[in-house]
Amino acid sequence: MRSKNSRIRLSQGENLTDYWSDFILCQYQTRPDIDLSPVESVQQVRAVWTGTEWELYIVCRVEIDTPESNGDKTVGVDRGITNFAALAYEDGHSELYPLNCLKQDDYYFSKRIAECDETTSEQSTRLKHKKSTRRTHYFHALSSHIVEHCAESGVGTIVVGDLSGIREDDDGEVTNWGKHGNLDLHSWAFDRFCDSLEYKSEVEGIEFQKVSERNTSKSCSSCGQKDDANRVERGLYVCDRCGMVANADVTGAENSRQKVTPSLACDGGERSNGWVAQPSTVLFDTETGLFEPQEQVVS
Repeated sequence: MRSKNSRIRLSQGENLTDYWSDFILCQYQTRPDIDLSPVESVQQVRAVWTGTEWELYIVCRVEIDTPESNGDKTVGVDRGITNFAALAYEDGHSELYPLNCLKQDDYYFSKRIAECDETTSEQSTRLKHKKSTRRTHYFHALSSHIVEHCAESGVGTIVVGDLSGIREDDDGEVTNWGKHGNLDLHSWAFDRFCDSLEYKSEVEGIEFQKVSERNTSKSCSSCGQKDDANRVERGLYVCDRCGMVANADVTGAENSRQKVTPSLACDGGERSNGWVAQPSTVLFDTETGLFEPQEQVVS
């Protein structure tokens, strides 16, 4: 790669290369805010035809200066089937990020692709690429929004539940989430979102931690009681011991957060639990490509 001349040499791949010298020399142009001159290690380059022009996706490793942590607060992140992400902040605030736009995209593009003459046609390929690009942008926009808000709020640690073994119960048996639940579980791009969230956290000097997500959806974040029956339905959690009523995903996020910064009532915590029942909702604006809080309508 020669950044000074804006040129990059691409291999044609083992299937198409007859000699070691077979390659394609490309001249590229970057956005004004992108500078590739300090890049020394290019890990992957992919050329993608958008239907009108070629785009180069360059994955590289660069060293950057990261600031020191700007706070000691924590925030827990839980991901569910109804909401892509639920956040529980240490200062007693919670947020939900619904899956609506991703599900709408899945429905729209699946319908458009099914209308194509062949699933391998040029039109079908363009639709699949556009769907993938929109989903990737969603993950990056969401992770950027969360990290920026955390930096402004003095959050020093983001705690995310580790989904290893999420489909297994306490006895190691595979859990059946139902036809639609299993389908949604497999379609989530958890790793892509976490990778984006992790490196953006590091850039802002925010520590990123993964904790076991086992039983976080079954335990009361106020008194600690664990009972499967407390999760009345997918979006509602009611504790029969302390009477706490909460959004189920927020409860999971708060339980993950408490594994790093305990604040249970039984541990001496004095936090009010009213905020877990009425989290604010943050929606993705498809026109701006950004996340905006949903306006609260007071009747």
